[in-house]
Amino acid sequence: MNIQTFLEKSINNELSLETQINFLRDKKDITSKGLATAVKFLMEKMAKRSLIKNAIDICGTGGSGLQRINTSTISAFILAAAGVKIAKHGNKAASGRFGSFDLLESIGIDFSNNKAENLNFLYARDYHPLMKHFAEVRKEIGTPTFFNLLGPLLNPAATKKQIIGTSFKDKMGLIAETCRLIGKEKVYVVCGEDGLDEVTLTGKTFILELNEGKITNYTISPKDFGIQKSKFSEIKSGSPKQNTAIAIKILKGECKTRHVDLVLMNAGLALKLVGKVESLKEGYTLAKQIIETGLAFEKYQECKTPDILKQIINKIPNLQKSDRDFYGAINKRELSLIAEIKRKSPSKGMIAEQDFLPSKIAKNYEKSGADAISVVCEKNFFGGSLKYMKQARKNTYFTPILCKDFIIHEYQIYEARKYGADAILLIAAILTETKIKKFTGIAKDLNMDVLCEVHTFEELQKVLKTTVKIIGINNRDLRTFEVDLKTTERIAKHIPKDRLIVSESGIFTKEDIKNLPKRTNAILVGTSLMKGTPVQKLVSTKIKICGVRTGEVAKFCEKNGVDFVGLNFVPTSKRKIDEKKLQELSKYLKNTKKVGIFQNQPLKEVNNLSKNLDFIQLCGNESIEYIKKCKKPVIKTIPLKNSDDVALAEKYYQHVTFICFDGVNPGSGKSFDYVLIKDFDHPFFISGGINSGTLNSAMQTAPICIDIASGVETGGQIDTKKITEILNQLKLC
Repeated sequence: MNIQTFLEKSINNELSLETQINFLRDKKDITSKGLATAVKFLMEKMAKRSLIKNAIDICGTGGSGLQRINTSTISAFILAAAGVKIAKHGNKAASGRFGSFDLLESIGIDFSNNKAENLNFLYARDYHPLMKHFAEVRKEIGTPTFFNLLGPLLNPAATKKQIIGTSFKDKMGLIAETCRLIGKEKVYVVCGEDGLDEVTLTGKTFILELNEGKITNYTISPKDFGIQKSKFSEIKSGSPKQNTAIAIKILKGECKTRHVDLVLMNAGLALKLVGKVESLKEGYTLAKQIIETGLAFEKYQECKTPDILKQIINKIPNLQKSDRDFYGAINKRELSLIAEIKRKSPSKGMIAEQDFLPSKIAKNYEKSGADAISVVCEKNFFGGSLKYMKQARKNTYFTPILCKDFIIHEYQIYEARKYGADAILLIAAILTETKIKKFTGIAKDLNMDVLCEVHTFEELQKVLKTTVKIIGINNRDLRTFEVDLKTTERIAKHIPKDRLIVSESGIFTKEDIKNLPKRTNAILVGTSLMKGTPVQKLVSTKIKICGVRTGEVAKFCEKNGVDFVGLNFVPTSKRKIDEKKLQELSKYLKNTKKVGIFQNQPLKEVNNLSKNLDFIQLCGNESIEYIKKCKKPVIKTIPLKNSDDVALAEKYYQHVTFICFDGVNPGSGKSFDYVLIKDFDHPFFISGGINSGTLNSAMQTAPICIDIASGVETGGQIDTKKITEILNQLKLC
């Protein structure tokens, strides 16, 4: 009786248990041809077919009897996070052991309905139910048979590349030859000298490599991965509870034992199998980075999120779209600043050790003139939280918020918007072109912008094939954590002029900023600001042109990057406009903020007009209670005569967005003694008597914004040539 007849008759219950036992004992030394026949027969009898293409598997035969963790299953998450397509075939264990799918069930993954990108779980019992016909004879015979070799060879995805671990060193040649006969392209058959059916950490691992029909053999050891070997006692486990705990710790990046090295070695070999790396040491390093940056844990979470995603998507109709323009905020005439809220980082450790209050930090960033705010939300390695972003949003009036996280699943975009994000960060190194396009589309539907980060020219080429309008250049190499500001210079010259460029990482001083290429539109700064560098030292001085009354001037201000225009509604002002004119001018002002100027006017009137404004500027004796009832952010003008007026500004400061210091008679074109504000320790606007001749003197006070009216007028009308002159002077300040 040949092997195919044995299988057919056993499935049809035509053989007695005794006959089955005798056959298996006779076939103890099965040939590669016989094993290949068994594989082909059982694959043809599968209950259902897998449509997964171009995936690999990493799977062991088991049978070592050693206390061991579920190495290949944990490695699968790391590999999927690295962009390797995995078809993880496996089973629940018999005889009280803890198999790969026991672990998946234990860590909360519904492997029958998993939709994670690059990671597919193929439960053997769903595909090969006929194997139950051999359960009794295998239990009765009590010793290994050819069935113990079949598991990795029966992957429903018919993987062409694979790592097959075995504890039976004498069967390695049989497995490798069988792989050749059934048409596999590249396979590593591995066996640890300690009996592990995987790459071992305790010493040598024997390998038979099948590659394009040729089989070679060699050994590898931990030193090939750049690490020291261990004792088996350092990597053993055994109980389901222990295995589950170790798996979660490894994926979270919190494992402090040598178990993590065992997993990283096996993942590193798989990365070499698929050509992601050229050496085992590079494979180990890349796998380690994927854990340390949180990508492996994110992949694990992605596997658990189908129900969460459904809940969030069901609420999409009620999810409010973003109303803060991130793109517009950083698309200015001068370099824009994205100020970051960050608690810690893998390279710097804890950054904000004391007084870490995202609400307070965000409010300070806005008052200090930051153009946008980035909030690091990744928890495991950066100590972030979506709650921090929610607090930042709640305590700012108009500054757009960027969610900085490792976004790998669409549900994270909806979640980010739910917590207040106006833009999301996408990292080109961990996303495919297809995903970048998909995520950009989702963000657009929510009126959110996308900042896509690159570090290499190859990553840039991928992004340029998408519609992403904002490209971030990370000066930090995420593999080595080394910073090189010339990275921005090298990559920026390849970016088309219709895309905005943001330089990220390693920017601490004005000198750093000066060394960036002129094509740079914005900088993203976190560590420096979190450690106490004032925002004012990095932000460009803004400009407000007051008294705009014509569409021509409004269009000029918008085109030339004026930050604010003042629209005067004070009844006694010679620059007064009405509501109809406001609506006309608003058509021309998209990125330029509209500021309504009022003085001791009825609150109802102010709030009615503010519907078409971005800010309310109060120039009279309005009380703090009055200000609290205003429906738009308030700029409070403080006319300065003496130190008492500075003290008054201190009282108002906590209740308004900006303080503007002016002369005794606002709008008169007369200045004040700048010595009065030398000890005012908050950001402020400055106005009164500023023109091209007095600008340098006003700039010595270090304002965040220059507010000019008469200084750009000729014959009582705004002169765009004078605005140009002021703008050119500001570039030199």
